[in-house]
Amino acid sequence: MIEPLIALPILADVLLLLQILKENSFFKYDGSFCSPASIIVPIRGEDPGLELNVNSLKNQDFPCSYDIIYVVDPDQPWLAERLKSLGVKVVVSQGDCSCSGKIKAQLSGIREASNPVIVFADSDTFYPRRWLREMVRNLDKYTAVTTFSWPDPVKMSLRNLIRAGFWTLGFESQALGGTFLWGGSMAFRRDFIDNEVIDELSKEWCDDCTLTRIVKMRGGRIAFNGLAIPLNVYDERDIGRWSARQVVTIVKYSNRGAKAFLVIGSFMISFILLFALSLQWIYLTPLLLWIAKNLSRSRYLGKKSIIPSLASILGLFFGWVTLIANFRRRKVVWRDVSYDL
Repeated sequence: MIEPLIALPILADVLLLLQILKENSFFKYDGSFCSPASIIVPIRGEDPGLELNVNSLKNQDFPCSYDIIYVVDPDQPWLAERLKSLGVKVVVSQGDCSCSGKIKAQLSGIREASNPVIVFADSDTFYPRRWLREMVRNLDKYTAVTTFSWPDPVKMSLRNLIRAGFWTLGFESQALGGTFLWGGSMAFRRDFIDNEVIDELSKEWCDDCTLTRIVKMRGGRIAFNGLAIPLNVYDERDIGRWSARQVVTIVKYSNRGAKAFLVIGSFMISFILLFALSLQWIYLTPLLLWIAKNLSRSRYLGKKSIIPSLASILGLFFGWVTLIANFRRRKVVWRDVSYDL
């Protein structure tokens, strides 16, 4: 009874190989555009590796001038002093909006920024030296440029491994050519962020979801650059709460993507079950190619590519279960603040 099903893993293998080949072609962009930039970094609490992350932004290999604006909450003056000691500009988040704390901080940073290019970054992320150059170099041809970070746990633990594997799933949103912005690495020309964009952001919880929607609504194009992948530095303490926030965001802002992932996860789990029943290795080849796909995506990171790529199978199944468990959930906790979506 199982023999006719061998066509399924073969079909999956072909699709995964095509995805690998396609990504290798569109994750690269040539361009020479350069203009003074302002990097806006919302922050709440001190992240692991904060000083290294700050210095990575200060030491960008960028041919034009740029400044860095960290935005702190008013209840964390100690963090503002810590950042000032690291040599970056600090402003306090202010203003009224029915938006998330992160968006409020971004809007506060925009008001302080004076350069013709706006770039958003995350405080828990280490940025390679060419990152800013890669983010800006194609803004003359694209409405926005983005990339996605690669997980870099500060230590090996089960929670960190699960998050590492889960985090690699973010690349799947780029699988058709850079179709979704990631909030920790977004670049725009300043004239894109007009009053309409600011008004829309002021009513939303998810920054990158909202900006992606506006770019597409305006008929714009998003470039995904895979040549300067940042590193998300973390030590996960509450994998349940963290993963729930990720999937609830996907369900709200990309319901079709969430349903597609349910189908993909179901197929991958079925391959394991079919292998257990038949002991035919052909059923495991899609899982091996899934790992190979992530190794290909992160090949410029050297040794840091390996563990998250291997854990991507664990993350795939964990994400599938988490999505089912939280599909109808509409409340999340982010940086100790609860939000109803």
